[in-house]
Amino acid sequence: MLSQDQITDIQSFHKVYQHVFKQVDQVVLEAGYSLTERDLLMEMSKTKRCIANTLITQLAIDRSYASRMLKKFEAKGLIQKVTSNNDSRMKYIQLTTLGQQEVQRLTDCQREQISQLFSKLTPTEVEALCQALVQIRNQLTKANDVVTIRSFKPSDIDYIISRHKTLYYAERHLSETFFVYVDQIVYEFVDSYHPETDCLKILVCNEIPAGSIAIKRLDDQLAQLRFFMLEPEMRQRGYGNQLMDLALSFCREKGYRQVCLYTITAQVIARHIYETHGFYLTDRYAKEEWGQGVVEERWVLDLV
Repeated sequence: MLSQDQITDIQSFHKVYQHVFKQVDQVVLEAGYSLTERDLLMEMSKTKRCIANTLITQLAIDRSYASRMLKKFEAKGLIQKVTSNNDSRMKYIQLTTLGQQEVQRLTDCQREQISQLFSKLTPTEVEALCQALVQIRNQLTKANDVVTIRSFKPSDIDYIISRHKTLYYAERHLSETFFVYVDQIVYEFVDSYHPETDCLKILVCNEIPAGSIAIKRLDDQLAQLRFFMLEPEMRQRGYGNQLMDLALSFCREKGYRQVCLYTITAQVIARHIYETHGFYLTDRYAKEEWGQGVVEERWVLDLV
């Protein structure tokens, strides 16, 4: 049972939080979108294609309001409707190139606004603030989220591709060359996938995909860890370690003697997880075609 003082502290935090993020949200309004429209665009950016009913359920928005927003997006050339190859009655929605650019623009604007809001703090103060925010987030979500890990379904492929592109652009500003590479390696993985030698697991939060990890056979002795990704709100909550443990257990079960992976130097949190699980750095390569200053790394784990 919370004390009255604790309730007061929570209420005062909520007031400050609202004031700060009203300023962050203001850049979305100035760009000509409502906050719900922003949320809808961001949700569509998570997959290559989606279904209107799924969006409505995930965002808990009114069906008629969602219909009006989608019509607005279509009129502006941000989305397009695509007929399913398997069922002509089913219509998918996907962002156009213009829509993807608009999502990136909104993301950049909000990130710039956040940077400005906290520009008066020292680096030490920013680090302390971020650690406190992570703790608050983790405690709040622990009380409310239902998180599971399952094997992949065909619909997850679009999620993996889209989120790799969206997150690597937003967080690392990688180039279009990288995005083409993502398309290629994901579809190659799926086309050659064999459940006896490969695996792909999906982290699910409240019935919505929130992360992934995969193992791909290279030969009888060597496997490659791929597509290790977590949604920002799932990070630093232990789920990365859970996915990693699951993937490495699969490797040991299948008799692999070594696991390799490729990442970039900027992936600090992921690199920490690799080190924690015994991976060691073997090579570095400049990847200027992916972006200025990008360095790719090869890490290896010996299982025996």
